Amino acid sequence: MSEIMRVLRAARALVGLSQAELAELSGVSRQIVVRIENGENNVLVEAIEKVRRALEQEGVTFTDATPRHGPGVALARSTDGDVSRHPEGQG
Repeated sequence: MSEIMRVLRAARALVGLSQAELAELSGVSRQIVVRIENGENNVLVEAIEKVRRALEQEGVTFTDATPRHGPGVALARSTDGDVSRHPEGQG
């Protein structure tokens, strides 16, 4: 479970969201986002899924772990080739 939590933190950073912004998009409290990112064990799977879905809506693609590397994140390209939904200085 802690690998998933680390990947969610990386995904948030990738799209340039604050913890508060991600919490609002996810429908969870900022404290839940903090607990997820800290790898705390007492976080409901439902909350983790809400955060993951919100990040996917922001263009994040999650990749599975393989024998050579752990799980990862990437930004999906939009149809115009832009890889960020939060351009520099916005978001």
